[in-house]
Amino acid sequence: MRRLSFFIGFFGLLACGDANVQAQAQAQGQQLDKTANTEQNEASWTVNKAKSTLAFSGVLSGEAFTGSFADFDTAINFDPDNLTAATVVVIIDMNSAETDDVESTNALPGKEWFNIRKFPVAKFEASRFKHLNGDKYEAHGNLSIRGITKSINLPFTLKIENGYANMDAALNLNRTTYKIGTGMWASKDWVEHVIAVRVHLEAQQNK
Repeated sequence: MRRLSFFIGFFGLLACGDANVQAQAQAQGQQLDKTANTEQNEASWTVNKAKSTLAFSGVLSGEAFTGSFADFDTAINFDPDNLTAATVVVIIDMNSAETDDVESTNALPGKEWFNIRKFPVAKFEASRFKHLNGDKYEAHGNLSIRGITKSINLPFTLKIENGYANMDAALNLNRTTYKIGTGMWASKDWVEHVIAVRVHLEAQQNK
């Protein structure tokens, strides 16, 4: 298998920023952490991270690859009987991305890809929800990656039993929308544009 690092590892090593960029990124991360902590204190659900997954997959040079984010924070206020008051915030540490190849994992933080020195976190925020039927819902929100914010519709299933929730969602994203893989890497000749995102969350209702 051709490894992602074979194509971009060198460029990942070149990804750097001056002290001002680093300070700005650190301040941005600290501010979002503070926001997440405040919202978590007011949240109606506590996510069980050990049993939850934010995963992604795609195709590199004709071969499939998979990955996930190991670190993320959530603030979930959701009552199926009161969707107008529901809010969800998810903040993802982009430096926590891991793939099924160690060298590829090390390359992803680079400037051409996640550029974590400038954009350390991604954020999904939704305040509009629709019940489709049965256990099927749809969230209407904004997804911000690399400083680019786009509105998205996220279909998901939700099952709640005895105050414990299981939520599953799937979404296909075009990586070029968020400039993930710039320069020569913008071409789908190396990495397909469509990235499949899969979310599984398990959460306990706060009393």
